Amino acid sequence: MGKKSTERNARLEQLRREQTRKARQRALLIYGTSGVVLIALLVGIVIYSIADSNAKSKTHKVGYVAAASSAATAAGCTGTVNDSSQGSTHVSTTVNYKASPPSSGSHNPDPLPDGISFYNPASAIPTERAVHNLEHGFIVGWYDQSLPAAQVEKLRSLAANAGPRFIGVPWTRGAFPDGKHFVLTAWDRTQRCTTVSADVISQFVDKHANPSLDGATWDSPTAPESGAAGGTLNVSADGPLTAAAGSAGATSAPAPSAGTATAAPSTPAP
Repeated sequence: MGKKSTERNARLEQLRREQTRKARQRALLIYGTSGVVLIALLVGIVIYSIADSNAKSKTHKVGYVAAASSAATAAGCTGTVNDSSQGSTHVSTTVNYKASPPSSGSHNPDPLPDGISFYNPASAIPTERAVHNLEHGFIVGWYDQSLPAAQVEKLRSLAANAGPRFIGVPWTRGAFPDGKHFVLTAWDRTQRCTTVSADVISQFVDKHANPSLDGATWDSPTAPESGAAGGTLNVSADGPLTAAAGSAGATSAPAPSAGTATAAPSTPAP
């Protein structure tokens, strides 16, 4: 083999080595960058998950107050407060609730029935029955005796379209504090308002009601029960309750005086 041939082969070998080196550099650049991006993405996901979990944990703590929306502010509402649990024992006696109105606590074994969205002051609804509905994922819109009549009628109209998990219930144990005459409650959650607002009711129901009737869970970590409530009742717009044939309900009774409520189990219809 001549000198020129040897030199040519040496140059070709050097070129092959150089091409191999550059190919390795390109591969390291491509795959190395992809690996860094993938690792960064995974780290980001982990950080987001931790932050999201911490945020959710914060919003479930007792005392946390969710800021009032613009609609809630316009209606004179406070933010929604996470209340401390007051228990969930079934009792057949009148309960002296600490809060006015309660968002949890001991309650009558017989909840208010599905299908009735509003109760007038003369309906003699025991507070203890409505509290049981809260435990089942219902929203109760309580109105006190100081809410103007026009506002009561507005609530009656809105309740009919607020969905099957909303009930308007009179509070007969005195006026609510601080001039808030309409109060929305979910299990262990309370929002107090001066006036009745369709948007505020809709927002509260959308966020805190259990939309399912089959016992699905909902965003209320302290509630031991969920699902549908009791039987079916018929109630006139201005008259007392009348139990529907074949269902458990409450017989008509005189309205309780302020500061008291009778929590007796409903009697079967005749």
